[in-house]
Amino acid sequence: MDRVRGSEDQPYIWKVPPGIRDHDKEAYEPKLISIGPLHHGREISLPMDELKLMYLRDLLGRSRKRQISSYIRVIRDIELRARKQYSESLRSLCTDAFVMMLVVDGCFIIECFLKKFFSKRQEATQMASSTVRWRLSHLRRDLMLFENQIPFFVLVALFNECSIPLITGRHHGSITLIEIVLEFLKIKLPRDKYPEAHQVHHLLHLHHLCLDPSLSLDASRSGCPYRRLILNRLEDAAIMISLILLSLPFLLLIRKPPWSWFPNGQAETPRMIPCATELEKAGVRFQKKVFKEGELNCYLKVLFVDGILEIPFLPVNESTGSELRNFIALEQCCPELGNHFTSYAVLMDNIINTEMDVTLLRNHRIIEKRLGSDAQVADMFNKLCKGTYLSYKGHYNEQLYKEVNAYCDVPHHKWRASLMGSYFGNPWSIISLVAGIFLSALVDTKNLLCQFPIPRNPLP
Repeated sequence: MDRVRGSEDQPYIWKVPPGIRDHDKEAYEPKLISIGPLHHGREISLPMDELKLMYLRDLLGRSRKRQISSYIRVIRDIELRARKQYSESLRSLCTDAFVMMLVVDGCFIIECFLKKFFSKRQEATQMASSTVRWRLSHLRRDLMLFENQIPFFVLVALFNECSIPLITGRHHGSITLIEIVLEFLKIKLPRDKYPEAHQVHHLLHLHHLCLDPSLSLDASRSGCPYRRLILNRLEDAAIMISLILLSLPFLLLIRKPPWSWFPNGQAETPRMIPCATELEKAGVRFQKKVFKEGELNCYLKVLFVDGILEIPFLPVNESTGSELRNFIALEQCCPELGNHFTSYAVLMDNIINTEMDVTLLRNHRIIEKRLGSDAQVADMFNKLCKGTYLSYKGHYNEQLYKEVNAYCDVPHHKWRASLMGSYFGNPWSIISLVAGIFLSALVDTKNLLCQFPIPRNPLP
């Protein structure tokens, strides 16, 4: 968390650079509601201005301080600091307009979170105008856009000014802004893992922090490998005889000794790994990662252990591309915040080349397709990283790249995969192989006996 404590003068809310934006402009633009100055006054969001004022009134109604003048005064004190959070010049907005915009937008966001937190779903989806229809998922999508942000310290100042009495069936006492935001985002995180409010730059950054794979304990690398090792050894034992018989002629023709197949020393950082269908032919097995109870369900946490590539479940719907693109844009504009999402996107771009790769991942229940065809899903992943930059030396999945490529370079793994696919893929292949070995053994036994004929009248 210490690395995210940048200077207060450093901007953390940017216009997405054209080189990234031009590949999918709609992914960065609000469809329902505009927040902050970068999309302020957009025609598409004007019908929601009435709802913003309604939510502002609701928040004042539940607060101890019900005069809007007190909220304006608080935000006016931090106006200059808030302006510095934007990379764009905001000279077109005067002080009064800028402050009022932050008050209205900030109070709207807080009231949305409170309505969700107190489980008033029906109230949270009521509209002030019958001409507008919206859903909570659409609102959540717009609030997570990189360009659609206001500084988090603005939300903190407004939330503290509210002094809301929070005595409900669920809580007796006070709650934090972080808590109600995570409830809205459907993120389950232990309290001791909550980011501190002063470490958060805006809502998208908070979501980014909570999906940091390093937050969760890596249980898969602690206890599971031993279990997998035993299972792998049992499986290898079942095909040992056939493997030796089939691989012996190849071993005799191989120039390099078997011990030279394994990596020795520090290999150069690889820039790519094979796609899913090629990995399967190389002996890599795919498995949907299952998170234990209490473990952070983070779809970025891809692991490679004992030849098994564990990939967390990812539902691919119409908002998935926008979500990933905005996380990537945040990392591209603020590289000090990490590269987890960029590294993940590059990894998935490598694994998914064609619709056949998507089909393979779907068959392993890793991807759930809610977006058109498999070809459309592949196209989405292939375009995520266009215009972005990733340093391959030191990125989050660097070690995984090394381990996967080293595994694919071992001929034994390819032979084992070929053997399993050719002879153990279905029961009839197994029966044919066993029958062939049995008949071959009978023929060899018969020929051996023919060399030593038994006399008709044996001596006593």
